[in-house]
Amino acid sequence: MVAPVALPLMIPVFALGAITKAIKGLYGVAGDINEYIDKHIEEMKRSANPTIARTGRVIEMAKLGFGIGYMGSVIIIAVGQFLLGNTFAAVVTVATAATLSNPIAMTCAAMGAILYGWNALSDQEKNEILDKLSRGLEVGVELIRSIVNFVIDTAKQVMDSKILKDLKSFIADKAALFGRSLSDVTHSTLDAISDAGTAVKKHTGIAIDETRRAATRTGEKMGEVFNDATKATGESLEAASEATKKVIESGKTLVKRTRKDTPPK
Repeated sequence: MVAPVALPLMIPVFALGAITKAIKGLYGVAGDINEYIDKHIEEMKRSANPTIARTGRVIEMAKLGFGIGYMGSVIIIAVGQFLLGNTFAAVVTVATAATLSNPIAMTCAAMGAILYGWNALSDQEKNEILDKLSRGLEVGVELIRSIVNFVIDTAKQVMDSKILKDLKSFIADKAALFGRSLSDVTHSTLDAISDAGTAVKKHTGIAIDETRRAATRTGEKMGEVFNDATKATGESLEAASEATKKVIESGKTLVKRTRKDTPPK
């Protein structure tokens, strides 16, 4: 009897849709995207930061659980990016530079955007996003919906309140690259108040910096004047003294005239 031969796990091959190509560019993936995603997830899981490690774990669970290779992870990143404000309509140079310098932070922001932003949308808004992503990723709407729901349900089980709170900082940082704020993603009144406070601090900091720079420039000018004065010769100092006396005498004369011209009370 011939022993059965184990067949390799067959993962469906997906065409690289427009959004998948955009994500490759955003993350600077030059080679095989499946290989890149695997390394990316492993790096996240090994992180000493629990927020990063758990985010990597959730993405891995989605990747393995749906059995569709890199596409499971790409869908998570794509949905999160869309919620952050990246509509993939054009290449965002600033966002690309930020992602290349720290791709893990961008992935955490995408995860956080799904956890905080997806259920804050109306059914109509969700359907519009699903339709755009389906066409851009060239996958079915229900597959995207299922992965989003899986991510939300799984995150509730493996992430505590501290990690979930930490994800908000990733959202705020990366959403700003697309001209959005934390509250634009979460639709939370409390986050809107937080955004306003952050804006005040930012503008106050700018004003303080400008004041410091102005004071520094003034100090430098005063220093130059002082240095020039100390370099004066004895004759120059005497001349300055005489000039000062004349100014004082002129001042006294002006005061007398003013008193004389001032009507009595």
